[in-house]
Parts: sequence; C-alpha cells; structure tokens
Amino acid sequence: MKTGSTASREKAQPDIRKITRLVPPDGNLVQGQSELAIDPALAQAASGMIAGNQNHYCPAEGIDELRIAVAQKIATFNRVEVDPHATPLELLITPGATGALVAIARTYLKGGSALVFEPYYPYHRRIPDQLGGYTEVLQLHGEQLELDGDELRRQCRDLKTGQHPLRAIIVCTPVNPTGKVFTQTELETIAAVCQEFDLLCIADEVYEHYVLAEDRHISIATLPGMRERTITVNSFSKSWNISGWRLGYVYGDGRLIAPLTNVNNVFYVCSPTPLQRALAEVLMSRPAYYRVLRGRFAGKRSFAVEVLTSVGFQVYDSGSAFYVWARIPDRFADAMQLNELLIENGVAGVPGNAFATSDRFDNYMRFCIAREDEVLRSALGKLQHTLSQ
Repeated sequence: MKTGSTASREKAQPDIRKITRLVPPDGNLVQGQSELAIDPALAQAASGMIAGNQNHYCPAEGIDELRIAVAQKIATFNRVEVDPHATPLELLITPGATGALVAIARTYLKGGSALVFEPYYPYHRRIPDQLGGYTEVLQLHGEQLELDGDELRRQCRDLKTGQHPLRAIIVCTPVNPTGKVFTQTELETIAAVCQEFDLLCIADEVYEHYVLAEDRHISIATLPGMRERTITVNSFSKSWNISGWRLGYVYGDGRLIAPLTNVNNVFYVCSPTPLQRALAEVLMSRPAYYRVLRGRFAGKRSFAVEVLTSVGFQVYDSGSAFYVWARIPDRFADAMQLNELLIENGVAGVPGNAFATSDRFDNYMRFCIAREDEVLRSALGKLQHTLSQ
C-alpha cells in the first residue's frame, strides 16, 4: 500500500474477505454488508422493471427519476438542497459508494494525498493508493476515539507542502469500523481546518441511518463554509440490504461533482438501469422506513453487547448500530490469536489491525451485526460457548 509519511510503519493486515470464507454463514460476523432480506416492495419493483424490459443503458449520471428521489432524500435527512436538474451536475448515481470514491480519487487525488482517521475504512486508503494518490493517517485518541484538533491542524500544515501535497480530508461518520459518530465540535474543527488549508472534505455518510439517538447525524456540508468544498458519498447497499446491486450516489457543488462524470462514464458506463428504476419507485414512499430500521438495529446491538460483555469484551459505546467495536478479553494477547480460536469454532469477526497502521488496535475487534436475528443469535452463541469454556 502506497502512503506518504506512514510508509515506514506499514504492516500486513487481515484479509476480511478471506476470513469470511473460513466460517459458515451462521457464524459470519465478518464482512460489512447487510444480509437482511430485501424489502418486498423493492423486490417487486425490480422484478417488474426487468420483466418490463428496462434493461438498457441509461445516462452515466443516473436516471432522472432516481436522481429526483435522492435529492428529496438529501433535503429531508441531510438538510442540504441539491438540484437534480442543475448544470453543472450536483448529483450523480454511482456503482455504490465505492464507485463514487473511485471517481473522486481519480479526479482529485492523483499525485496528492488525503488524510484519514485511524481506525479507518481500508478502502479509504486503498482506492487513492491504487489510482495514483497517497494517504496519510491521523490517529484518534483515548477510549472514546477523540479527535485532537491541534494535532490535526499541525499535520495538515506539514502535509500541505509535502512531497505529495495534502488535498483532502476523508471524514466517515458514523465510522466503519468503530461506529463512532463524530460530534458537532469535532466536525466544526475539521471544517475549520479544511477552510484554513483550502482542502476538500470527502464525507462518507453510508451509515447515517444507523445513528441511534434522534437527530445526531450531522452532515458536514451543512456547516458554514462547507457546502462549496464538500463531496458527500453515500450508498443504498446498507440501508436497503442491496449490496450486490451496486447503487450509490455522490453530491455537492456542481464545480466539484460534474468532473466526476468522466470517470463514472469511462469506468462504469452507468449503474444498473432496472435497479435504479425500482429504487426510484420506493425510496421516498415510506417516511418511517429509516426510523424502523434504526429501531431494529438498536435491538440487535443491545443483544450483541450483552453477549460480548458476558464473555469479557469491553464494548465501545459508539452511538450507532451496524458494527460493534470492542476490546478483546484480557486473557488474549491480541485479536488475531483470538479470531483464530473463534474460526476453529465456526464464528469470526475482524481483528482491529485490519483498520490501522499503528499497533494500538491489535487487541480490538469489529463485529458486523447486520444479520437476520437467527443468524446473529447463532454466531454470538458460538462465540459465547467458545469463550465460556
């Protein structure tokens, strides 16, 4: 993996997809996808679109109907006004959030660098590194994973004039892997630094609907001075249980978003047309959809925390529910060792060093709880049995 000042500290990291293949489905707390059943109305709409021959190319930016529905969603849940008819384009439909990140990296980060916060989502580093860019890492501190604003400012100042000049800060909230919800104060600090050093903010908000407290998710684009320098990335994969559909979106000021169309077109041509049309039909049809989703996941998290705590894990109170981030029981030397034991017993999570360059998180694990209740009970039952012996 290619980085700037962090290169000397690189180390081998666990392969999440490989770990997934080592355990049966009823022991899989590994891969970060929702394995819940698809919404019946969405499934019916998709079937109808495919049967109705809506199976051909569409514009690279996505079909109008879905872009209009997404703009309504952004206005409702993010309090950001996006014009789906604007020229230059302010909103693109992309092949998942990953497609958006690829377009951003190729367009804005080639030859430059982006800063990520550790623990980080591996693709936030891997994508720029594979497309001619670089990544730098700033560690969050303490048991609450707090951002040190002075340290952020110092590092950005140094990196701005480095060999691979800093061009962007990637802020993911809630965070994959920890579930951390950045506070308004932390987001204001990031916003101030972006403005001080003329940086882009790449906001990954894929997990926005898993924030447990009402109205706690804050889109950084809503902060003063950030609308014109923030590119927000999101996806339907998690909240609609359709990771295989590859549907996401990216939005922001037209001067930032329109140039992404070139990469979106050349790399992908378009996102799947019938699936876009199906999603457009249901996306804003039930205003309570996300509230119900949040309640469902609150129950899953409560159950998972109870089981993990009973066998010695110290669970991080993240403020969100899709992942559970926890320090492993004290009797184990590191999470790699513990995960090997779990795999032998048909269950697994992800060791914390999959999400870090430093050694600080070697005794942490991420568990994905986006599973049907019977699968979650089975996997946690196996884990509890293994560690209670």
